[in-house]
Amino acid sequence: MSDIVKQTTDVHFIVAIHALTNPNSAPSVAIATKNTDATTKSNIYDDLDSLSADYAENTGVYAQAAAMFDVNGFNGPVEVIACPNVDSNTPSGVQSQGTTTGGTVTATTTPGIVVGIAQHLFDGFKYLVLDGATETEIEALSDFLYDNQRIMLVTQPNSVTALQTLATHVAGYQTVKNQLGNTAAIVETATDRYPAAQAVAYAAANLPVDFQHIGNLSQFEPDADLTTDDYDTIAGLNATLVVNKAGDYMLLNGKALAGNYIDQFVHTQLVIDTLQTNLQKYLNRKNFPIYNDATIKEMTQTINAVSTSLLQMGVLYTAIVVNSVPRANVLNSDVAARKYNGFSLSAQIADDIDTINAKLDLTL
Repeated sequence: MSDIVKQTTDVHFIVAIHALTNPNSAPSVAIATKNTDATTKSNIYDDLDSLSADYAENTGVYAQAAAMFDVNGFNGPVEVIACPNVDSNTPSGVQSQGTTTGGTVTATTTPGIVVGIAQHLFDGFKYLVLDGATETEIEALSDFLYDNQRIMLVTQPNSVTALQTLATHVAGYQTVKNQLGNTAAIVETATDRYPAAQAVAYAAANLPVDFQHIGNLSQFEPDADLTTDDYDTIAGLNATLVVNKAGDYMLLNGKALAGNYIDQFVHTQLVIDTLQTNLQKYLNRKNFPIYNDATIKEMTQTINAVSTSLLQMGVLYTAIVVNSVPRANVLNSDVAARKYNGFSLSAQIADDIDTINAKLDLTL
């Protein structure tokens, strides 16, 4: 044992050593689980070995991460967000009511899973799967993500009944015009298969992709406990499951429960995020972006470069059309406030082919 050297100082530090986090490593997908206390904890993992130091092999987090890393071409990273294990009181929702013998105070609560994900809403992942969430927690998180139009939540109901409960809630809530549904459901009755985790890993590694065209992954297997009548029910609720399509084990469809396609939501967010990131980087590089036509032209060129990259990627069907207001037509109040409100952008998200209809004439 080494000796402790005494120091003549009145200043003392309590030192906590943490594992180095790579700031350049953006997570591809995320797993939300429940923490052991009322705090939020988040880590990004590039492999199963590092993840196993925090989540043992018998945990649901490890099992889902293992399923992800088993997808060919997926190299992570995976973010695991351990959310508070208790609900949080919402200060704005606190109300008091006086009585003849005293008073009562009630407070609106926010589920811990929502509190945890809210702290990591802009970490960069596009897909989120859940470990051990209750139906109430799933519904609350679905509502929160829909309101913010962020992240595709891919759930894995273990029965048609559980799917019906979630689908009914989503149908009643996700009704805002010009907003896309962002809650998907892959039905799987087996407790040791994670097609949802594998689907999001494949989608993240092969962007752009339609969920309906994901197939033949190691944990993709038609569910023997589901009947063809169940298939019809699942499809009617815009959910999906693994089925046999001409000998390939594929997902039945690629829709979110609200009826839009999963890729539509993800690609829309990708376009918005890419534009925002690149314009922000333009501003970061400029010490003093003078409010003139030259600066407006440079920002337009930045947008056009984003358009080209998204077209090449296959996310856009048409190039972004950029309309801008010249400096001479900008309101003086905008100049004084250092705001440029002159961009108007339009483009079309790419779609793919899911169904083929053909006419066949045979002569005998």
